Amino acid sequence: MIHTMRRTALILLVGLFWLIPAQAQDAETEGIARVAVITAKDGHDDALIQAITEYHKWVANFEGHHRYNWYEILTGPNTGKYVARTANHNWADFDAEYDWQEEAGEVFERNVAPHIEHVEMHFVSEMKEFSHWPESFDGYTHYSVSDWYVKNGHGYKFRSGLDRIVKALKAGGFPNHWGFMSIESGGHGNQIRVVGANKGWADMSDPDPSFSAIMTKELGGEEEFRAFMSDWSSTFKPGPNWMVKHMPGASDYGD
Repeated sequence: MIHTMRRTALILLVGLFWLIPAQAQDAETEGIARVAVITAKDGHDDALIQAITEYHKWVANFEGHHRYNWYEILTGPNTGKYVARTANHNWADFDAEYDWQEEAGEVFERNVAPHIEHVEMHFVSEMKEFSHWPESFDGYTHYSVSDWYVKNGHGYKFRSGLDRIVKALKAGGFPNHWGFMSIESGGHGNQIRVVGANKGWADMSDPDPSFSAIMTKELGGEEEFRAFMSDWSSTFKPGPNWMVKHMPGASDYGD
C-alpha cells in the first residue's frame, strides 16, 4: 500500500513536468502556479539535482514543455527539501495533452523518480491586487516565505486592512518587493502565502523608509498605528516561515 501511494505521488510529479503548455511570462493569465515540495532520498541530493537538470534539457526539445524553477529550502521546518514551481498559468492550461507525454513519463520514472522519497503538491493563485513585484527578477536569488491562516469570518476585514497597507507602502516608496498567494488546493483552508524577493542575505537589512514609518504617517500617529496593527493582525494566525534559494542550474533548460 505504501509503495502504491508513493508511486502515485511520483506519477503526479511526472505530470507536473509535462502537462502544462508554455506560457509567455509577461502574458496576462489567471496567475495560477503549481508547486511541489520534494524530499530527496538520503544521500541522493546530488544525484537528484543532476537528474532533474538533465531531464529539463531533454524535455526542452518538445513543444509544449514548461519551465520549472527549482529552489533549495534553507531554513524552517522543511530545511533541506526542494521546491519546484511553475507560475503564470490559467486553470485551463492543466488540461493540455501531448503525444510525447508517455515517453517523458518513462524517462522521468527511470532517471529522476528513483532519487525522490516524497512529494507534496499544491496549487496557488496570485493575489495580484496585493502583490508588488520588480519589473525584472534578474539578481534576485533568495525568497522569504510566510504562511498565514485567515480566521473564519474575518476574510473581508483581513483583505480591507491588507489593501490599505499595500496602497500605503506603494505610495510611501517602500523599497521591498513581495507577492501574496492564496493556496487553492493541497494546503489548509483560508491559507495565504506571503513571498518576499531578495538579492541575497545582504538585501534583507531594515528598509528605508521602514514599514512602521510609512504606516505611522498613513494612520496619523504611533498610537493609531499600533491600534490598527493589533486589530488587523487579529484576523489571521501566523504560520511557519522559511527562506529558499533559487537554483539556476537545476532550473536551466539549455537556452
